[in-house]
Amino acid sequence: MTKAIWAAIVVMLASAAVAFAAPSPARAGSAGNEQVLLKLINAARAQHGLGRLVLQPSLAGAARAHSRDMLQQGYFAHSPASGVSYSSRLAGAGYRRSGFGSWAVSEVIGWGKATRGTPHAVLRAWLASPWHRPIVLGARWRDVGVGCVRGTYQGRTGVLLYTVDLGRRTR
Repeated sequence: MTKAIWAAIVVMLASAAVAFAAPSPARAGSAGNEQVLLKLINAARAQHGLGRLVLQPSLAGAARAHSRDMLQQGYFAHSPASGVSYSSRLAGAGYRRSGFGSWAVSEVIGWGKATRGTPHAVLRAWLASPWHRPIVLGARWRDVGVGCVRGTYQGRTGVLLYTVDLGRRTR
């Protein structure tokens, strides 16, 4: 590679590092992390002979909103203190049952900081879990929404919270 190309790569990496190192306290985090996580999930599914998940805007909005709510309210659960179930939350966000003969949803959540908060680390943890692996690698799922937010969570700065909402509707 020429010196000019190396210089351009160094400038791009330095710019990315500065942008990544100075997040606002509760910004919606990372469309980049959401995209990476979806690609990793679909790659894991392909390795197991499963179909790829298709991003659905209603599920994506619900996943992002849930991650943001967990961050802002300081909890880590599928249901907030109000007790609304994730299935009701997803239906309320537009992933509805009406008009479909069958409807099913599920959800996985995760969080981490630094190397434990990367999309790779979060997916690795889910795949190592006997409860989460069957959800992520569930053959029934066709639709997905991925939400990631970054901020201060329970006194820890720079935390990433992830929600992945999965669904299937058939006529």
